[in-house]
Amino acid sequence: MWLVTGATGFVGYTFLQEWERRGRPAPLRLLVRNPEHPVLIPYKDKVELIQGTLSEPHPLIEYCKGAEALIHLAAVISFSPRSRAWMHKVNVEGTRHLVNAALEAGVSRFVYLSSIAALGRPASPQGMITEETLWQSSPYNTFYGYTKYLAEKEVWRGGEEGLSILIFNPGIILGPYIDWRKGSPAFFRMVHRGLLAYPLGSNGFVGVGDVVKAIFLGLEKHPQGWGERYILVAENWKYKRLFAEIARALGKAPPRIPLPKSIAVGVGWAMEYLGRWLGLPAAVTRETARTSSSDFLYDGSKITRTYSEFRYTPLEEIIQETAKMFLSSYARPAQR
Repeated sequence: MWLVTGATGFVGYTFLQEWERRGRPAPLRLLVRNPEHPVLIPYKDKVELIQGTLSEPHPLIEYCKGAEALIHLAAVISFSPRSRAWMHKVNVEGTRHLVNAALEAGVSRFVYLSSIAALGRPASPQGMITEETLWQSSPYNTFYGYTKYLAEKEVWRGGEEGLSILIFNPGIILGPYIDWRKGSPAFFRMVHRGLLAYPLGSNGFVGVGDVVKAIFLGLEKHPQGWGERYILVAENWKYKRLFAEIARALGKAPPRIPLPKSIAVGVGWAMEYLGRWLGLPAAVTRETARTSSSDFLYDGSKITRTYSEFRYTPLEEIIQETAKMFLSSYARPAQR
């Protein structure tokens, strides 16, 4: 049996679809906060649902009992200063509790979905960031990235204490989700509604299907490649190209106004201030403005050298398929 956290999230949504497509290779126990979440509707009679959180350590031991593998997908992703305490509680303390519970309950394998943000972003980017890149203090590191870095340390500690661990560091993940207002699926909504400006930086991107494929491949190939971390980045693109490709797939005009870093950071500051005043999340923050205005390049080739079966899906193909799903669901006339 596999215990999965974060099954109702962006990656969890595709993970469940792939689990079904592969003929349900192992029974699933899903730890979820909301058993009535719409993502779970097709699977309610096929999986074991446990309502709970990562904040209470003692129940986690019971949840882990009988699990042969634990796939930890859950995380809080936010770039708002207002969310920092909650992010630390879930991403760092929650992972610590889960590692301890897995060790106590005798879980043998632990898969952790981290992020390229956990690798750190140097103040003066030079060359490719790899799995060997060491975290260093930098204004380009986000607090989210810092919590994932600390959470990884908990997973590595679990490895030293007897867990067989596998860590994935995906770039910005592209693909469909049931809620097009959240995460990177919101890019398609933004462009469809008429995005005017684009940041000047670049980043590493990967399809959600490739992230899930890597998880299943790792589980199938155990112990080959375990005890390691793997960057999952198919290609490094400028944001200008990303939004232009999304616009082309949606039949919309691409954003044409370049947004200099100084202006982007100013917009982020203003939106943070307005968000605090109105009690609403900011669409752009100083953290997102800084990182999206800079160039960071990632080498995602290690996984292809470790698992010869693994091949990345081209980003153009991912964008085309995601755009079709967006247009057939969110952008239907009745839902505009």
